[in-house]
Amino acid sequence: MEKIAAEHFVTLEKLVVLLETSESTVRRDLDELENEQKLRRVHGGAEYLHPLQEELSNQEKSVKNIQEKLALCQVALKLIEPHDVIFIDAGTTNELLVQRIQEPSITVVTNSIHHAAQLVENRVKTIIIGGRVKESTDASVGSFAISQISDLNFNKAFIGMNGVDKDHLTTPDPEEALVKRVIMENAKVSYVLADASKIGQTSFVKVAELKKATLVTNASDSKLLQEIKTKTRVIEV
Repeated sequence: MEKIAAEHFVTLEKLVVLLETSESTVRRDLDELENEQKLRRVHGGAEYLHPLQEELSNQEKSVKNIQEKLALCQVALKLIEPHDVIFIDAGTTNELLVQRIQEPSITVVTNSIHHAAQLVENRVKTIIIGGRVKESTDASVGSFAISQISDLNFNKAFIGMNGVDKDHLTTPDPEEALVKRVIMENAKVSYVLADASKIGQTSFVKVAELKKATLVTNASDSKLLQEIKTKTRVIEV
């Protein structure tokens, strides 16, 4: 638990060496600690169980799981078609996506100042949503943002999410959750880009039921992901 608290993730192999015991003993201990809700078992080890309202800043999130996020973005790029009107909400995975969009015929709506600046630099037609800017995530939130989004329709929406559990898509902040919900309500198709670390995590606020979006995530043989596939469309990378 000290190792996980310090590093937020530890591999099974490291624990075997650190504790000088067998792999089967470590597995049993990890299972017991997960049952006590002290950690979360993941492929190859265990990770820190995040508090419901914990939210890392964009700067902190930007250095996590880069390769996994890039793989999701490559799939998302292929989902964008000429002349689409799409919404891309704030977040580090979507930041990697907007850096790579070059299609001049599409229109992108975003509630992120940094996304908008990058899209303009890429010469992509861009509409920015106003409102109160949340410093930690660079997202426009509040009634002004919701009012503007409600007046628009989108062919597709690409949305980040902090948690994807067996029933819901979740995020820590109530205001940001409401903005994401309104985006999804006004899009013909919503794609949630969530790297493997988000699967099984639960945050404070329910944004929507799983069936409201297509999940784009990293391939895994986890039982939870198999269950999620029975409830919504999943694109595995």
